[in-house]
Order: sequence, then C-alpha cells, then structure tokens
Amino acid sequence: MKRVFFGVICFVVFAFGGLVVGGAIAGAIAGSKVKAVGLADGFAKGEQVGYAAGAEFGQKYGGIVLIGALVLSVIGTATGFLPGTKRKPSK
Repeated sequence: MKRVFFGVICFVVFAFGGLVVGGAIAGAIAGSKVKAVGLADGFAKGEQVGYAAGAEFGQKYGGIVLIGALVLSVIGTATGFLPGTKRKPSK
C-alpha cells in the first residue's frame, strides 16, 4: 500500500512539474519576442503574451504530459526505482 501511495505522489509531482516547466519555457520564449518601449511596458506586454503561451502549452500538450507522468510513475513504482517504492527484502 505504501508503494502505491508513493507512486501516486510521484505521478502528481511529475505531472505538475512537467506542466509548470513546459508552460514556463513556452511563456519565456513568447515573452522574449515582445517589442516594447520602456521597462514597465515591456513587462506588461511580456506577461500577457507569456501567460497566453503557457496556457496554450497546457491545452495543447497537457494530455501528453499527463500520460508521460503516468507511464513514468507506474514503471518507476513497479521497478522500485522511485523513492519509497523499493520492495522489502524477502527473509
């Protein structure tokens, strides 16, 4: 039961982490292409464009990230590779 619990925790971490990192990269790339006059204007426009790009990443690739996280957590749990999922040694 403990192994399953840790597998589910790892799934959540992988899924959330993958979406955050992917959205941040998409937002940073989109925000870096904004042409603006002044620091405040550039920040405001970059934030809007970056937010939209991050949301689009989540809609476009969210399913793939979730399936990948599920596969990684199931394989990692089954093999005992993930923390807290090692099998107890038989006596």
